Amino acid sequence: MIAISSFDVQSGKSCFEFRMGIEGEAAAAAARKRSTADLIILRDIIRQMEGLQHNGQPGLNEDFAFHLGVARASHNDYYVSVLQSLKATIFEGMLYARTTSGLKTVEKVAAINEQHRLVLDAIVEQDADAARAAMRGHLLRCRISTNHWHLA
Repeated sequence: MIAISSFDVQSGKSCFEFRMGIEGEAAAAAARKRSTADLIILRDIIRQMEGLQHNGQPGLNEDFAFHLGVARASHNDYYVSVLQSLKATIFEGMLYARTTSGLKTVEKVAAINEQHRLVLDAIVEQDADAARAAMRGHLLRCRISTNHWHLA
């Protein structure tokens, strides 16, 4: 187990819970409002992440870019603004979730890529309910991966 401060533990877990609601709705809105240009950007980010997966890199920047890309595809600046304001906390949570989960980085990034692909597929199909469920499921899995975090 990793020992981190109580603020960091609670903040990281709370951030994942908050994001499930916000980003689930952003993904649903993206499915309804996305443009062809949005899909090109999201597909490019997925390709970049898949390339990193094979190199064993954690891909934090690309992961955040995907989530921000989904928010932008919603064409609602409030979703984008919220994610940008949480960037430092999101990065901290992503790093802890990747490095302390007990999985190798390659395995963790592969699982994240698969989950992102489900979000993208639902957005491509313009299935708002599936996009919402896929994003919420992805963030729930990330939140569950924090269960081993404990207070120092």
